[in-house]
Amino acid sequence: MSHSAALPTVRRTAIVAALLVPSAAPAAAMAPGRGCGGPDAPVTTSVDSARHTVVITLGPCRLPALGPADTDMPAMSPMSDMEMEHGPGHEDVRVHFRWPADVWMRGFDLRLYDASHHRLDQPTTMHHFELLDFDRRQLVYPLVERVFGMGEETSSALVPKTVGLPLDRGMDMALYVMWNNHTDHDLDGVTFQLTVRYSPRSLSPRPTIVLPFKADVNIHPGGGDAFDLPPGGGSRWSVFTVGTSGRLLAVGGHLHDYGKELRLEDVATGRVLARVRAQRRADGTVAGVTHGLYGVLGRGPHLVAGRQYRLVAVYRGNPADSIRGAMGVMGGIFAPDDFRRWPAIDRSNADYLIDLSPPALPAISQATGKAGSAVAQRR
Repeated sequence: MSHSAALPTVRRTAIVAALLVPSAAPAAAMAPGRGCGGPDAPVTTSVDSARHTVVITLGPCRLPALGPADTDMPAMSPMSDMEMEHGPGHEDVRVHFRWPADVWMRGFDLRLYDASHHRLDQPTTMHHFELLDFDRRQLVYPLVERVFGMGEETSSALVPKTVGLPLDRGMDMALYVMWNNHTDHDLDGVTFQLTVRYSPRSLSPRPTIVLPFKADVNIHPGGGDAFDLPPGGGSRWSVFTVGTSGRLLAVGGHLHDYGKELRLEDVATGRVLARVRAQRRADGTVAGVTHGLYGVLGRGPHLVAGRQYRLVAVYRGNPADSIRGAMGVMGGIFAPDDFRRWPAIDRSNADYLIDLSPPALPAISQATGKAGSAVAQRR
């Protein structure tokens, strides 16, 4: 741990990326009743107090074949490989379970095995997963908390013992998984094994409490958050507040091809509090994004409850072509000033209930915030 208490190199960026995995519609959904589909998927948890791990096991599962990936198609960038539809209801597995221990979560590792316990290639087996906490809401929106998620390329992440995400025994958790079997045959006996690293609650001194931060320029719970822009691009923005005050310890972003940057601004002053820039190739495709990594004792932006903030996504493309399926999501690690003031769940809120009963059609959102776009603006 350095004097600045920064999160470890590489793995700290993996933690930020794990907060940004959006749900996506698969090319072909798993047929009902096959493998580990639906709410009755076999899931178990075990606690190893000596190693300080919680192991979540799903399976064995049967994964229907989707067919080989089209190698003639242009390669998709890590930040643009998600499908255009992003919302609950498309995963193959959506199973609830009770969290087994009082812990400070600090890392995770995923492994996928075949029936002979040989490790499987993650990108050709799973598209993404999310771990949800139905007993805590998000900071910005009245939605179920997404503790973290992983995409095709995400592997593992670990933060120091000086920070920890609180998970309580008995919490109503859910595991959402979308398979991605790009072979010409079904895979039988597949096991999903997620190992969560933790610090015990007895740890002294107590770690700094951290929780996920996520804001979206085009939030539509239950529907899609992708949007289109005219030839040449433009910007899309939304205004939001946070439910409690605290500091951002790290930020990252999710942009699709032709994305330029994401900015977090103070509405009253216009000051830019955080900025994430796209790492673009010459043709405008996005290979990745930069990260703001401030550390526990760093100078990350302090957000004040009730104060208005604006998230802006900027896209630049070919003047002759429209931009389809753009997205702008900023995620990160948030340390509340007082965890006891975290906004309470409203279990009657329509947006919260979407994850319990995903709509067949896009829902009308009650999420707090205003949105807008500027197609001719060059900011």
